[in-house]
Amino acid sequence: MDNNTRLVLFLISCMAVLAIGQFFMPQPSPSAAHPGSATPSAGQTTGHSSTQAVLSTSATAEKGSFQKTSPKAVDVPARSVTVETDLYTAVFSNEGAVLTSFELKKYPNRLTKKPVDLVNNDPARPKPFSVVYGNGDWNKVRFQVEGGEGKLSKGSEPSRLVFRGRDASGAVLTKTFSFKDGSYLVGLDIAADQAGSQALAAGPLAIQWADNMGTEEATGTNSRTTGLRVTTLTGNRIDSQNAKKSKESVEIAGPVEWTALANQFFMGALIPDPSSGSASVKVVREFNAYKLPTPDDPHPGLDPSLYDPRPQLIFNAPALSKGQGFHVKLQAFIGPQEYELLKSLNLHLEGVIDFGTFGFISVYMLKLLKWFYTIGHNWGLAIIFLSVVVKLVLWLPTHNSYKSMAMTSRKMKEVQPKIDALKRKYPDDKQKQQQEQMRIFQEAGINPLGGCLPMLFQIPIFWALYATLGHCIELRGASFLWLHDLTLKDPFFVFSLLMGGTMIIQQKVSGQMATQAAGQQKMLMWMMPVVLTFVSKDWPSGLLVYWVVTNVLSMIQQKVVNREIQRALKKEEGGKA
Repeated sequence: MDNNTRLVLFLISCMAVLAIGQFFMPQPSPSAAHPGSATPSAGQTTGHSSTQAVLSTSATAEKGSFQKTSPKAVDVPARSVTVETDLYTAVFSNEGAVLTSFELKKYPNRLTKKPVDLVNNDPARPKPFSVVYGNGDWNKVRFQVEGGEGKLSKGSEPSRLVFRGRDASGAVLTKTFSFKDGSYLVGLDIAADQAGSQALAAGPLAIQWADNMGTEEATGTNSRTTGLRVTTLTGNRIDSQNAKKSKESVEIAGPVEWTALANQFFMGALIPDPSSGSASVKVVREFNAYKLPTPDDPHPGLDPSLYDPRPQLIFNAPALSKGQGFHVKLQAFIGPQEYELLKSLNLHLEGVIDFGTFGFISVYMLKLLKWFYTIGHNWGLAIIFLSVVVKLVLWLPTHNSYKSMAMTSRKMKEVQPKIDALKRKYPDDKQKQQQEQMRIFQEAGINPLGGCLPMLFQIPIFWALYATLGHCIELRGASFLWLHDLTLKDPFFVFSLLMGGTMIIQQKVSGQMATQAAGQQKMLMWMMPVVLTFVSKDWPSGLLVYWVVTNVLSMIQQKVVNREIQRALKKEEGGKA
C-alpha cells in the first residue's frame, strides 16, 4: 500500500470519527547486470499461442537481410541518430539500436526548465527497444543505419529509420522505426533472417523497455501517487505491477493488447500488431529502484531494498534455416498520460491512467474539470468550479446527514440522564447496559448511524476526485494566484493553514467544539485539524484548493441546517405552549 493510499484511508477514517463522534456529544537500487542479461528462457512462452510471424524462404532486404557488402558488426563505428518532430526529440544509438533519449517539447522539467527526458542516461540501465533473440547479445552489436535522421516538417510523410545488425552466427536483425509529425506513436517492424549456415532454433523474441521513465524531478511534494508501475491489458483485464522488495518476475499469457511502464504523468507502451500473432508479457525486476529525490539531494542514488518493474513484450519466433526469415510489427506510445489523447487512439491506452476503484467517476470529473477550464481559462478556477458542482451534487445527502446528526445529538442530550442511571444500576454488567441503552435509543427514535449513511455517498466521490487531481497532467505546471504549479506544494503553506483553519471553524459552526464537550472528545476535535495542517504542507496545492473551497461551502451549508433546526425547535415549543 503506497503512502498516498494510506493518506486517503486516514482522511476517510478522520471523517468517520468526526461524523460518529458528534452523535454522542451534547449540543450547544543497482544491479551490475547488463541490460541484455534478462534473456527469457524458452519455457517462458509455453502455453502461449504461437505467433503468426511472416516466414519467408529468402532473406530479402525488405525483411532485414544483411547486405553482402556490409562490413562486419565490429567494424561499424558507434554513432547516434536524432529524429525530431513537433512533439519530441528522439535520439537512438546504433549500439543495440536502442533509444537513448526522448525529450518531450511541451513538458519542461520543473527544476531545470529543459524538456522532460523519458529515458535515463545511465549506461548501466536497460534502454527502450533492446531485443533479446537467439544466442546473440544484440545490445552489444553495432547496427548499420539507413535514413530517418533529421526534423520532420508539418504535414510531411512518415519518416523511416532502419538499423541492420548481424551476430557471430550469421543471424541478421533489422529494426525499422517509423515516425509521424504530430503523434507520440512510433512504429516498429523487427525482422530476423538467417544469412549464415547455422540454423536458428525456435524460441522467444523479446522487445524490452527500460526500468524507469527518465530522471525523476526533485519537487519536494508528496505527489507521486503510485511510483513506477507496469500496466498490461489482456482481454478485459488490466494487470498492474509495482516495485517490490524482491526480484520477483511475473508472466502474463497472451494475447496482450499492450504493456506499459508509467509514472504519475508519463508512459512508454508497447503495442503488438494483431497481424504478428499472440504476444505475451514478462514483467522483470532486476534493477534497484532510484530513491525519491529531494531539492537538497536531487540525485540520491539507488534503494538497495526495492526493485522497479519493467516490461518485456514476447513473441514466439519460428525456427529458421539458412535463407529464411520472419518479422513482427508493433507500435510504441511514448508521451503524456492525457486521457482524451489516449482515448482518441482507440487502443484502450487510457487504461494506463491509474484512476483507482472509482475510475468511472474520475473520468467524468476530469471532463468537468476540463470544461470549466474552457470557461475560466485557469486551472485553479476550474478546481473551484468543480468543488462547487461536487458540493451541489452532494448537497441533499449532506444536508440530511447534518440535520440527522444535529437532531440525534439533541435527543442524546435528553436521554443522557437515563444512560447515566443505567451505569449506576448495572455497574458490572456491560452487556445489560448495552441492551438497555439500545432500548432507550429505540424508544427515543435515535439511530446513531442515521446521519452517517448519507455521508457514505461522499467517500467514492472524494476518492475519485483525489485520483483525478493526482493524475491530471494538465495541472502540471499550471499556475493560480501565487501557486506556480498546482501539482506541487504551496511554497508559503497558505492553503495548508487555510484548510486547518476552516476545519476548526466548521466544527465550531456544527457545535462539535461546544464547551460542554468531554475532554478527550474536545482534544480530538482540535487535534485532527492541527495534524492535517501539518501533514498537508507537502500535498499538491490543487488538492488543497479543492479542500479549502469545500470546507467553506460546508460551513455555509451547516449554517443553513442550524437555522432550519432552530425554526423547527421554535415551532415545536410554540405547539406545546
